Amino acid sequence: MKNEKYSKMLIPSILSVSLLTIMAPTAISPALAAIKEAFPDISATQAKLVLTLPTLVMMPIGLFSAKLTARIDKKKLLLTGMVLFLVFGVAGGFVSNFKLLLLMRVFFGLGLGIMTPLSTSLIFDFAPDTSKRSKLLGIQGASNQLGGLIFMSLSGILASISWRYSFLTYAFVIVSIVLTSLFMPSIPPYKARQGAAGNAEEKKMSKKIFILAFFALMIFSCYFVINTDLALFMDVEHIGNARECGYALSLMRIPAIVAGILLAWIMRNLKDWTMPFATVIMAAGYLVIAYADSYGILMLGCLIVGLGGGFALPPISLYLPRIVTPRQRTFGVAIIMSVAQLGQFISPYYINIFVSGGTGEALRMRFVVSAITTIVIGFLVLAFTYTLPKKPLDD
Repeated sequence: MKNEKYSKMLIPSILSVSLLTIMAPTAISPALAAIKEAFPDISATQAKLVLTLPTLVMMPIGLFSAKLTARIDKKKLLLTGMVLFLVFGVAGGFVSNFKLLLLMRVFFGLGLGIMTPLSTSLIFDFAPDTSKRSKLLGIQGASNQLGGLIFMSLSGILASISWRYSFLTYAFVIVSIVLTSLFMPSIPPYKARQGAAGNAEEKKMSKKIFILAFFALMIFSCYFVINTDLALFMDVEHIGNARECGYALSLMRIPAIVAGILLAWIMRNLKDWTMPFATVIMAAGYLVIAYADSYGILMLGCLIVGLGGGFALPPISLYLPRIVTPRQRTFGVAIIMSVAQLGQFISPYYINIFVSGGTGEALRMRFVVSAITTIVIGFLVLAFTYTLPKKPLDD
């Protein structure tokens, strides 16, 4: 950061990674119905593994990646993750066997698992000021949604030609590789995290981090129901095709982008009430989708879900400094992000506890369950905040 060139280009480099991380597992969701059709022997739940399996891999890899930052330069780790993301992300479109496709998704998850916690922890590293951090995390959330806007739309267009082409959207990571290589400074490991000192820090980490991780898990699980179920819902109800699904999933990112930009202002005014406010909005969107009988109404529901998600997802990380010390934050971010991403994997299985089946009525009820769960989690987060100190912890 001593070099002025780095100080100007560092944040754009980090945000270019943020364009990829959240949207990555579900970027090909507009092609889900076509993938199931290409492999007729698989069930709908098995087809969803293409979207959810990478998130299962991400959890242990994200934690392992955070531990490696005690010994390895963060920039080198990030570049390694991006290369894996590129090779195995694109390779998924070249296989002809469903098991081999799942294997590609596993290795893709390895790269994504390395990238995701680092993209957020770098903001904590380079934005120590609380207000600036809130602003950057909001912008990062907007970048995540912008990635969804671009790649869901592109994926839907490509999937209407062939489901294989939708995997080409992962080639965008080449831009991030170039930006990171040229403009991100080396970030040497923290000496304090080596040897016995590192073990002492881990033992002292507050157990509340796992409560926060659970809330992140459930918020992500509810938010990504729309990615795993919308294409099948539209197909069964004859509301639209893969291209129109891609438009719906991409356009819902527009209000989410606006929400990310406004997040710092919203949090200044609502403070700890931000999460209940956000989850009520998201739940309202799911109820609109659940009772939609036309593409226009369904699109309205998607836009409302996007707005609520834009307000709900970034604040989870902002509670972290009130739970762990600065030296613990990289590992803390890894716990939150890894467990949160696991929410994408458990999303269909969680909803299956309450409702299963592929009929139109069953698919509608899946959105209703998501709405109810979202509101409950939002108010549980509010109750949890009353157990936390008001200011960030110091080492």
